[in-house]
Amino acid sequence: MSNFLQIIEKELAIPREQLLEKATKKFLETELRNICAEIKKISSRYGVNSFDELWERLEKGDITESECFDDLNRLEYLELEREKIVKLLQQLEPCETER
Repeated sequence: MSNFLQIIEKELAIPREQLLEKATKKFLETELRNICAEIKKISSRYGVNSFDELWERLEKGDITESECFDDLNRLEYLELEREKIVKLLQQLEPCETER
């Protein structure tokens, strides 16, 4: 892969650091889109918008734990991952404006 980066760097006259930053940003944006899509899919299944709302429905007895246990755990994980990616993207943004 390092050789391929060298080729791109040379052919397109893009510094390696800039190339890696752009690739990293694109990767994070794609991951964020995929996570958001999965969150939406799970949330719409129960008519909620978040883990907390699903948890509320469970506590109220609107749904049973056996109905939503796997989705509840997955939704919690996805929301935490989304937060991490958003923070990473925010950290990446200032780097781009320094150029």
